[in-house]
Amino acid sequence: MLSLKSTEILRLGVANLLVHPGRSVLTMLGILFGVCAVVATLAIVEGISLKMQEEVLKMGATNIIVAARKPAESQSASTGDQGHALAYGLTYDDAERIQSSIQGASVIVPARKIPVTARYLTRRNRVEVFGTVPWYTETYGIEVTQGRWLAPLDLKKMDNVTVLGSSLAVELFPHEEPLGKVIWLGENAYRVIGVLAPRGSGSAGAGGEDFDHVAYIPLTAASRRFGNVILDRSVGSHSFEMCELHEITVKLKSAEQVRPAARIITGLLEKFHDPKKKDWEVQVPLDRLDALERTKWLFVVLGVSIAAISLLVGGIGIMNIMLASVTERTREIGIRRALGAKRRDIVSQFLVETVVLSTLGGAIGVFVGVLMAWGIPWALARVAEILKVGGEAALSNLSRTVVTPGAVILALSASIFVGIASGVYPAYRAAQMDPIRALRHE
Repeated sequence: MLSLKSTEILRLGVANLLVHPGRSVLTMLGILFGVCAVVATLAIVEGISLKMQEEVLKMGATNIIVAARKPAESQSASTGDQGHALAYGLTYDDAERIQSSIQGASVIVPARKIPVTARYLTRRNRVEVFGTVPWYTETYGIEVTQGRWLAPLDLKKMDNVTVLGSSLAVELFPHEEPLGKVIWLGENAYRVIGVLAPRGSGSAGAGGEDFDHVAYIPLTAASRRFGNVILDRSVGSHSFEMCELHEITVKLKSAEQVRPAARIITGLLEKFHDPKKKDWEVQVPLDRLDALERTKWLFVVLGVSIAAISLLVGGIGIMNIMLASVTERTREIGIRRALGAKRRDIVSQFLVETVVLSTLGGAIGVFVGVLMAWGIPWALARVAEILKVGGEAALSNLSRTVVTPGAVILALSASIFVGIASGVYPAYRAAQMDPIRALRHE
């Protein structure tokens, strides 16, 4: 409970601010905009960070992804290149070596990727066939919304069955049920046995492709039907590539095992692959998470520093107005001192006014900042769509904003601190006035 004296000081402070409401509102705007900038900046940075972390976590924090990489010195091999196919990438022997060398690995997931044309009736679509194994779901935690995932029997029998990504299923079957239908992937027919939930896009060993635009088939069927030599006609010319495996994912039991295992895998590949032709890459999602966390805090510091300039300007504005108020109220201060008010009472009076201004401005700034955090991505997406510079797809990382309690507390604390700091000097000036000279002031 506030004492009677404190209550009276607070009442007088609010009353003095209401004497000049326009000036009080304008003074408060500096704090309001600064707090608004802090909240909006932190919300957008947090949203972008969470979205990027989700993209990395799709690869698995305890996973190691060994991806085939086309050698830089020969990006493609065509029929005109002496009739030879470009040989690169990972092999089944690599998978066996990794399996035998990494004792803590719970699963090893080999995979192949073949670009083909998917056809159903008159519909055609350029897609990526992803040959994999039934335990792929254990590694990446994908969800099947219709039908089922690949079974061990499908792998053993080399069945021509496929599970479609969500976007591919809609494009090939816009008005009918896909399960049980037969589609053509390249020169072979496959029966659709399942449809996946939307997964979005990724940047790991998947090469940044759209996961929802992929047809998954058993790895044995991919090797049997397509062979080791991949023919790509997507760019109007025949391109031949020879690659047994495009990706090997190693799932470990704990995050502590990830980095030591990655070093072992790197050593194995360096030993058994041509060092002049770096046709592989070891990717550790856990390292990306750490890098994202450091980047996040870099943007937080940068954003808060910029917003702090607005708060500083707001604090200077409050100090300026309060110094002017001290001059205007010199006679009032003299009367109060003559009636027995102590210096600390005068100090308290002016500090209350600055803290009320800054706190009220901070509270309104938090509300406006939350609205801005929600509204800025939407507004940018609309503008981009109108200007035809990418629309919402180009701003997908801004589509989510997260207002955390920490951001609100930080913004309000900063506004109160600025109020106190900017009010100390005017309050000191007022308290140091000589009562006699103050009473004579006109």
